[in-house]
Amino acid sequence: MTADSNVHKVSLGRPWSPAASVTYIHCELGKHIVPEGWNNWKNPNNEATARYAEYKNYGPGADTAKRVNWARQLTEEEVKKFTIENILGTWKPYVQ
Repeated sequence: MTADSNVHKVSLGRPWSPAASVTYIHCELGKHIVPEGWNNWKNPNNEATARYAEYKNYGPGADTAKRVNWARQLTEEEVKKFTIENILGTWKPYVQ
């Protein structure tokens, strides 16, 4: 994830709905990512329903030491489920 040079505090995600789901896998995260990573969008109830996860990201914003406790770090076994077929189903996007 990159940002303009004047942007300094960006969350990895915030739930627009209680069932929000975002996962970053092997992504470069810049220094603009806030240490806590995720935001509950001023609704603590979202912490019980939003599905936020990461797996082996890198870069200055990838340090997970201060991440919120309601987001997850995926295991090697869990990340194997994130295939194109499992995410998109039978939909085949047009690729040029």
